[in-house]
Amino acid sequence: MEGDWIEIPGSGGASILPFTRYPDVCCSNAYLVRTLREIIVIDTGADEAHIASVVAAICAANGEHPRDVSVLLTHCHLDHAYGVIRHREWIKSSRVAVFAQEEGALALEAGDPHQTVAEMYGREIEPVPVDVHLLTREDRACGGERTVEARGRTVRLSTDRVQVDDETVLYRQHVTYQSGTTCTVYSMPGHSPDSIFIRIGEHLFIGDILFAASPGIAGLHRWDCDHLCASIRAARLLLESGEIAFCWNGHGRGLSVSDTLMALGSLETEAEKLKGISAFDPDRLRASVSYARDMLIEAGKLFSVIGGRLYYLSYYLEELGEIEEAKKYRDLLQNDAIDEFLTNFSTFAGEFGEGRKIEIQFVLKAVQIVGKIERVLGSSPNNPVLDASLVRRVRYLLTDCLSTVYGLNERLNDRNIDLAGCLEAFVARYNDPSYLDDAMIAAAEDESAFLTALAARIANPVIFEETVVSVEVCPRPLPVMTDPDRLCDGITGLIEDLAAAGAKNVVITVAGTPDGATIAIASDALHPDWPYAGIYERRFARCGGRCAIETRGGTTRIEVCFACEDALCTSGPAPRPT
Repeated sequence: MEGDWIEIPGSGGASILPFTRYPDVCCSNAYLVRTLREIIVIDTGADEAHIASVVAAICAANGEHPRDVSVLLTHCHLDHAYGVIRHREWIKSSRVAVFAQEEGALALEAGDPHQTVAEMYGREIEPVPVDVHLLTREDRACGGERTVEARGRTVRLSTDRVQVDDETVLYRQHVTYQSGTTCTVYSMPGHSPDSIFIRIGEHLFIGDILFAASPGIAGLHRWDCDHLCASIRAARLLLESGEIAFCWNGHGRGLSVSDTLMALGSLETEAEKLKGISAFDPDRLRASVSYARDMLIEAGKLFSVIGGRLYYLSYYLEELGEIEEAKKYRDLLQNDAIDEFLTNFSTFAGEFGEGRKIEIQFVLKAVQIVGKIERVLGSSPNNPVLDASLVRRVRYLLTDCLSTVYGLNERLNDRNIDLAGCLEAFVARYNDPSYLDDAMIAAAEDESAFLTALAARIANPVIFEETVVSVEVCPRPLPVMTDPDRLCDGITGLIEDLAAAGAKNVVITVAGTPDGATIAIASDALHPDWPYAGIYERRFARCGGRCAIETRGGTTRIEVCFACEDALCTSGPAPRPT
């Protein structure tokens, strides 16, 4: 949003007109800095209405008296630089000089869809000339001064370096315009190789560094974790010097120095966790979009079940006269808030389906919804009354969203198990909820424990009594490396889907194969066009299995295959289910 011109302390009379926006991956903030003889535009943004407002402000300022105009880019990503790309003819005719760090300048001049991340927005871009290449390789290697020409005007560049610590060097370049106006740029790679800070007086323009560890941002083309951590250390030194009074973000509101330092601390903690992430490229983007779509379906199902069970529990506790207990469980989960988040996401998904939102927006919206739900959940679902499988599946759903976007395969709880024994125990427990009754009997003399056991029994009714689940196991052991809880939770969800489709029977066959071991799940409700294949594939991949829906001889089954962890697991091919 456009505000008023604000004087910049320590700048010798410069003032700033900020064009800040609610954080939006498609368009950055833009800033106009006005001196007696110069207008410096720091980033242009990418939204046409936003750019038009910036151009109108430039024209208004130059209506007072003519000033030279230049654009300084904090980096060349499309959301910051599209105004330069889209309006290159206006820039040329208006004699606007464009400045960018050398790596970004070369990317813009080549129309590079990777470095500008235009490919992530589904856009093709044309090359655009950059007048001044800042902080070039030679500048950083040799330092010293050089003079360049930009649209008929001379610009003097003076480069030096500051030793931040034993490992980190901060390169800076003092830029002096022909009019005498000055600013300083600092090399801050990590988010991108061309990222810079720009200092004018006591104000510092920090680009996107504070977002550099965010899902959907971390891992972009030539993102570099080690460089980011070094830039954080350099930024901290700069901010702690006492020479900076205020920081302007690439997206969203400006920040005080103390708030920026706090944000840098959080960023450093997050960045240290991301050394193993995959590139966030078009393939990762498509995988994230697919997961986000499935997450909306799964979240709707899971929270409907949890909310329904809690309301069911509250109703019967009230009927039993346990009013306080009923209220406690009714308030356990803020289901209305979660419903609102999911409805909002569903609306956004509809706009995405209609082409009004792009893929990167959809993925970041999913990440935002995950964060909101996690904050609402807190630790509340870790209540012993709730089905542990449901709770774990909610947690997996949320954490797997971030793992998918980051490209992490966090199989933290894998261990070597006997697959045959694990599935036998799972089916036995699934078919026999009497352990809940046993808990009530054991707690008969402890009122508090009894109420908890009673609540657990009410909250976990036998839902699919019409579906018979059985298991067939070949000779054992069948050792595999997996997370048994996650595996069994995945099969539970699959059985629930089959039962909801009217299944009368579900047969689970566990057998060795020449390559390892296989779980085969067959049912009278299963058919070749079963709609959840992608969901199952991702779900079982998280516990080390390869999942596919196979149809042979007129019979359809879901197969989950595990690689062999021990020679003992080759016990012959899996039998056909009866």
